[in-house]
Amino acid sequence: MQYATFKAHCPFEIGDKIRDEKSGDSYTITDIACTHFVKTNRVEFQYELNDSGRYVGIAVPANWISI
Repeated sequence: MQYATFKAHCPFEIGDKIRDEKSGDSYTITDIACTHFVKTNRVEFQYELNDSGRYVGIAVPANWISI
């Protein structure tokens, strides 16, 4: 088995509230999953919204800043 480490910064925290700009619907982030791709050293975050049991990716603009 190959040993791998990574550092990643998640742009959201559990409990953060977000809004879908297209539909106007609001959601609360209730869980965060992180996947590390060893071959490409890429990290992706997926988020559970409103305790739905489903995880979705959220596109965050490169110039997005958390306040």
